[in-house]
Amino acid sequence: MELDQKKVEKIFATCILTVFLGQIYLNPFSSRFRFSFSVTALSLMLLYFKDISINLATSMVGLFMFIFRSFVYIAGNPEATFAQAFEIHYPVVLFYVFFGILFDMLQIREKINKIEIFLLSLWFCDSMANIIEIALRNEPIEYPFEGVILAIILMGALRSILTLLIYTLSIYYMQRFERERKENKYRELILFISSLKTELFFLRKSIADIEEAMKRSYHLYERLQTTELKDDALLVAKDIHEIKKDYMRVVAGIEKVLSEEHEDLSMDIRDIFAIINDNTKKLISSKNKNIILRFKYKHNFQTKDFYQLISILNNLIINAIEAINEVGIITITEEIEKTNCVFRVIDNGSGIDREELEYIFEPGFSTKFNPMTGEMSTGIGLTHVKHIVENHFQGEISVSSRKDAKTVFIIKIPTTKIMNRKW
Repeated sequence: MELDQKKVEKIFATCILTVFLGQIYLNPFSSRFRFSFSVTALSLMLLYFKDISINLATSMVGLFMFIFRSFVYIAGNPEATFAQAFEIHYPVVLFYVFFGILFDMLQIREKINKIEIFLLSLWFCDSMANIIEIALRNEPIEYPFEGVILAIILMGALRSILTLLIYTLSIYYMQRFERERKENKYRELILFISSLKTELFFLRKSIADIEEAMKRSYHLYERLQTTELKDDALLVAKDIHEIKKDYMRVVAGIEKVLSEEHEDLSMDIRDIFAIINDNTKKLISSKNKNIILRFKYKHNFQTKDFYQLISILNNLIINAIEAINEVGIITITEEIEKTNCVFRVIDNGSGIDREELEYIFEPGFSTKFNPMTGEMSTGIGLTHVKHIVENHFQGEISVSSRKDAKTVFIIKIPTTKIMNRKW
């Protein structure tokens, strides 16, 4: 039988854990026969490691247990011989061999989802292996035989129930952990796609700018008189055209990937707010600010435009975080007003100067800069927000602000454009 390294490691781990727990035991009959929780550990390992051979694993456990107990016996009794140690501890090997045979014959692994059958099978397996061991020991026992059998059966029942409880709880917490991990990955994916759609907007804008630059280069070519300069201008126009084609290929590729998403995928406002909340808390923590986030919604409707909505709210919240020096509150609300769904992002940060309000949605306009490097912000976030609100949702965005008091961004989107429609 071929064994790969991982299976060998699993069998070795099973042996070590079982031997270790085998040292926690009771001697109920004033003999060398003992009850320990090694059987519970072995049963759990056989259930967890479904790819290892049951009989090989239990035989190796029996051998390890025999070697360890014999070593301890000889170390504690210098005058003892190996023959004496063998005579005392060899039944433990047979216990684990018979336990493995019964465990395999009763197919206990396959019965884990049938609780009653699983408990009865493991109980029988445990009890019979113990009865075989105590019979092989042939040692005088002070208690009646019926009492010994009853104790074995009761201990087998206790260990079987304990095995089931530990296995059920461990599987529950592992599944819960895996579910939370997948949810976090899903949220990260949602935010990533939202950011990707943001970049797609600027790629489309770049294509339009490249097209304009190419036209100007060609017009320059037509006006130039010198042949050498005309050739250079034509080469520039051709190079710009090639760049445009590369951009178009990239945009087409991204759009194809995004268009392959399930068209019935949608998300409700509560989940959208939860994703933004988790992501924003991480951002706030990274900036060492003490900012309270408040999300309030009145209508928990479904929308297929959640990528765009997340992008809008994320940009506005990031601006709000930047506007707050150290301590503040950011409130995000949703409500229906007549035929519009209205979102508000409110912060109590530094505010915006009155004379700057009319320019904040202009491309490149920004009042933010990095105090460490002196670099200005790109000023494209609010431009992007305005573009999505007006062009994708056919809505409108407005802002009001009082210096060092409060800033409110209001997004009004027609309900027909956001409530579960295809895009």
